[in-house]
Amino acid sequence: MNRFFTLLFCILLLHGTCTHAAVKNFDNNNPPDLMRDFELLRKRIKLNPRDVAALNSLGIIYARASKLNDAIKLWQYALNVDPAYIHLYNNLGSAFKQMGRREEARIVFKTGLTHSSSYWIHYNLGLLEKEEGNVAAAVSCFKSCVAQNPGFEPAIKQLSELGYHSELSAKNHHTKFLSLGSYKPPVETGNIDFYPLLPESMQQQNSSTAPSSKRQPSKNHSVTVKKKQEKPFKPLSLSECDEIVKAFNAPQKDRYLAITFDDGPHHTYTREILDILKSEGAKATFFVVGSRAETYPDLITRMNNEGHDVGNHSWEHRSLAKSTTSDALTSLRRTNELISGITAKPCILVRPPFGHTSARVKNMLHQESWHEIMWDSDSRDWQNKNPDVILYRVMKSVGPGSIVLFHDIHPGAAMMLPTMLRAFKANGYRFITISDLIALTNAS
Repeated sequence: MNRFFTLLFCILLLHGTCTHAAVKNFDNNNPPDLMRDFELLRKRIKLNPRDVAALNSLGIIYARASKLNDAIKLWQYALNVDPAYIHLYNNLGSAFKQMGRREEARIVFKTGLTHSSSYWIHYNLGLLEKEEGNVAAAVSCFKSCVAQNPGFEPAIKQLSELGYHSELSAKNHHTKFLSLGSYKPPVETGNIDFYPLLPESMQQQNSSTAPSSKRQPSKNHSVTVKKKQEKPFKPLSLSECDEIVKAFNAPQKDRYLAITFDDGPHHTYTREILDILKSEGAKATFFVVGSRAETYPDLITRMNNEGHDVGNHSWEHRSLAKSTTSDALTSLRRTNELISGITAKPCILVRPPFGHTSARVKNMLHQESWHEIMWDSDSRDWQNKNPDVILYRVMKSVGPGSIVLFHDIHPGAAMMLPTMLRAFKANGYRFITISDLIALTNAS
């Protein structure tokens, strides 16, 4: 498309011509706050029309709303800004293929390969060639993909279907972590009877989310309940956090924590958390929702490049225990393919949404050679977003070797994280990924 028209489209977008109506037909597989992301991205592009990552993300939102023509215009404009932004070629080529414009898709994929020999582009081009009946070309693409990323199982599977049984498949299966299982049971209340420590004004207004033993009786209840005297809530200072950590008196070998974040990535909060982790020299594990990871591939790339683990939290954040095995596997495999396609690493860490698990879910994950990762310290930052309350809850529930649960779609975790990190660092603790934790568990 003529560069002038793509630029004109962006100008119309920034000045509000393309608004909510353009993305009104989201389906149930999209995260509920995607409209907020849409507005945040529009504002970000208005500030900087050459922000390629934001243009790419906004194009994905348009594509999800079946506005492929609008998405294509955005991606073409973004390629004029930065022809080396490799995600654009995958998205643009896939959009052309979906519209039946297969030769244009082939040209886009091949053009992308002139900028970077990306295994993900090789894979997408291989799929196109396979669908067109060009078996030799498809095999060549899939082999190029596997040569660059030996752990990319979708390409290995495609080669197998075409009659090429790669030895890499068996090799990769056996190089995964030897010990499979469920790490840490979920803890609903963070190991402490926390609600009495908070004034009523700071407790969750919706009593249905509070522990049943703490719910207030109805006005018509015949039993008179004597109201306990409220204890004033006092935020913890850094020095008080330091004293809590000192009291653990843990041997040096046990001085580590695994910090985890669920439900992201988020346009703003994930970036803030990554900045804090980088500043403090800490590693973490992000259990990402596939539909959100697809929107923000730049954040997945950054997580991987900065040494964090990227785990699977399903595509649409639906309960695995309440889904059929077929639906659950479809969701998890789709997310795994996306993560692996961005990071060039196999993804074998799964955190079931809501912590919902069962014997069937555990067996399903085991059959796929995936680890089920739970937690033993729950910040409940989704429930009370006050960073002082979040810090208090974590410091009163955490211990040496804990897996701590946060969410990077809420602001509270980023606001309290520096205090927590500094208190543990001052006492010789290190912050490790779940992969590191599993390796330590196997070694011991």
